[in-house]
Amino acid sequence: MKVAIVGGTGKLGLGFVARLLSTPHEIVIGSRDLAKAQQAAVAFDKRSRGLSNDDAAAWCDLAVITIPYAAHRATLSPLRDGLQQKIVIDATVPLDPANLFRVVTETANSAAEEAFQVLPNAKVFAAFQTISHRILRKVDSVEDVLVAGGENGKQQVMQLIREMKLRPIDAGPLEAARLLERMTALLISINKQNKVKESGLKVTGV
Repeated sequence: MKVAIVGGTGKLGLGFVARLLSTPHEIVIGSRDLAKAQQAAVAFDKRSRGLSNDDAAAWCDLAVITIPYAAHRATLSPLRDGLQQKIVIDATVPLDPANLFRVVTETANSAAEEAFQVLPNAKVFAAFQTISHRILRKVDSVEDVLVAGGENGKQQVMQLIREMKLRPIDAGPLEAARLLERMTALLISINKQNKVKESGLKVTGV
């Protein structure tokens, strides 16, 4: 499968690249700045390469969105045609810059639901809101990844997560993304209170 990391030059995006290099999939790092994407790919591994976000979206079978919420709509809107009928995993967390314990979106829905509004012909999922970029880089660390979205394409998302040596948990429909995105704020609070950087969530009984 061809996997594109949209906004892939940031810490979270490069964490995904580190994990995906352990899978058999083809990997592209996408960026608004082509030169920056190419530099990131060269620094990582010859199996990855850099493209513009537009070209990455057109090339891929599955896109992972790793962009700040402030750039969410502006980044996704030009990708509407390139991502038609493709799987999109949105890892965006719309934290309020003035208060990191809150999430704030344009519509009061989740960022993933807003992604689906922008990309109505894509198969949009929310996932990875409870996984830090540091954990992604620790490629032997097995953590739970909660996934919200429709049934069409969900098994492919779950399988990709397993191939990344993580444990997927089906969290229900896309509406559950509102809960997943708030969990990031909870983990920030836990990190601050306990003076750690990599707290996570583990689901039992599943």
